[in-house]
Amino acid sequence: METGDGSCAKKTRLLSPPGYGVKQEVPPEEEVQEEARGGSALMAVDAAAAAAARSEVVVRIDIDKDMLHCPLCTFPLKPPIFQCEVGHLVCGGCHGQLPTNQCHSCDGGGSAYARRPAMDALFAKAMVPCPHQAYGCRASVAYYQAVAHWSACPHAPCLCAEPGCAFVGSPPALLAHLAAPPHSWPVDEVRYGESLHLRVPEHEARRLLLAAAEEDGGGGGPRVFVITVGDRAARVVPVTLACVRAPGPAAAGPQYTCKMWATWGKAAATGKVETLLLEMEVPSAASAGGDAEEAAKFLPVPRMPPRKMLRGESREMLLSVRIDRASG
Repeated sequence: METGDGSCAKKTRLLSPPGYGVKQEVPPEEEVQEEARGGSALMAVDAAAAAAARSEVVVRIDIDKDMLHCPLCTFPLKPPIFQCEVGHLVCGGCHGQLPTNQCHSCDGGGSAYARRPAMDALFAKAMVPCPHQAYGCRASVAYYQAVAHWSACPHAPCLCAEPGCAFVGSPPALLAHLAAPPHSWPVDEVRYGESLHLRVPEHEARRLLLAAAEEDGGGGGPRVFVITVGDRAARVVPVTLACVRAPGPAAAGPQYTCKMWATWGKAAATGKVETLLLEMEVPSAASAGGDAEEAAKFLPVPRMPPRKMLRGESREMLLSVRIDRASG
């Protein structure tokens, strides 16, 4: 300890990286106590320094998009990443399929590839926002995971099926839009693996089913399904069910199966309740609606005798639905 000025006091300083303007000081009286405690205060300062060194810094880097993609498979570079001595990169999947460990991009045979943990860490932290931010998604994911997130993002926008309505929004937003005036579609809650029994009146062409976010693991908001009833003037009334979500990659999220059945009174000959059953994989729909007649699979509910399944003068349909989560 220096004593040239006749004082035993000294100050310990911790300086943050330039631009952060953070400084911590240990007063002289605390220094005496820290020496008595065996330097525990200095250990605390060292811990604070380590924490400061781990502080998150958000940096924007403008680079060519091709630099983020493997030159062999052209997909985003995903750890483990390999790099030759010259600097050429290749993803782990492509590296494992190369006949030798020599760089494919170098002239004259190429230099050897080696693992680059620093590149793994860099590409794992190259974050991009979800393209569906305008529709409510607040996620940011690693660039190489962006397509997978986009494929399953529950906020991918859908359209309103009501004629003349230009509303576009995520399925939860579309649900709120359709349930409110002027559309006022009826909404029922559904739980996977449990039967939901409905009475569908003649004037009702569509009904929304809402599965809470917890049913799909708690992420991304509720899942929306729509029941569509076709032309009730036909001899057979088609009834369909679809999951409301954007087409294309967004439809690659969780998959569902369903059972739908319509019931009527007891048959005179057997005394058994008549039931018409449909089992199918649940398709996706970009809008909450669509033509039931054009669906690949539908429940054909007879309107005319001898198996008339529209009940009473109001032609009310007794419909039951069970939705099961198949994957995802």
